Amino acid sequence: MENSEKYYILKPAVDSDETGKAYPAAESYDDYDFKAPNSVHNLNFREFPDFEPDIRFKLAKGAKLTDMLSQAAINANGFLVNHKLKKVIEKTNTVPCKFFKAKIEFKGGIADYYWMHLVWPDGINFVKFPNTNFNITEFGTVIEPISINSYEDLGEKQKQLGVIKMIYAEQIVMREPNYDIWPNPINIGIFVNEKTRHLIESVNPSGVSFEVNNSVLFG
Repeated sequence: MENSEKYYILKPAVDSDETGKAYPAAESYDDYDFKAPNSVHNLNFREFPDFEPDIRFKLAKGAKLTDMLSQAAINANGFLVNHKLKKVIEKTNTVPCKFFKAKIEFKGGIADYYWMHLVWPDGINFVKFPNTNFNITEFGTVIEPISINSYEDLGEKQKQLGVIKMIYAEQIVMREPNYDIWPNPINIGIFVNEKTRHLIESVNPSGVSFEVNNSVLFG
């Protein structure tokens, strides 16, 4: 594999003295209408919304307000961040990114946050499918390897397998993107380079963690 700079997976910190023990830290309201046109359930990986999303949560019991908060209601690439982290991220070269206003209710009132939304459909073109080792899995157990030649091939073979057996690559091979912040094109994870990690750490953020990258190889 070719040489590349070092990358880390950026994610909300959980289960610490700083964050509290609750997960997710930001909880949905019991009466939130997830079927509404501007619901957070209508945010996705593929495109930016053509509406202003209704992003509001309450701080979970036992959680603490931090610069980045964990959440489980939005199924898209992004983070809940406050203005402090937003300013830092805006200094970096990210894949296409938009910030949408969010509200977090806590014991002392309402805190202003943002949903940092990343959309990178071109990322799939960076994946080297023939060089990536894919496996058929069932409930997390590897059954057998499978050859995948393209994104279209992946979709077709997954369709043939149905919904119980899944095609998964624990580690993908891809071309190195020319971005400071970018999401894994086919798996979960948002990556930052070393420069961006240092930039984020320079503001001493709370609720942020960095995990060494073991899920992407460049070549």
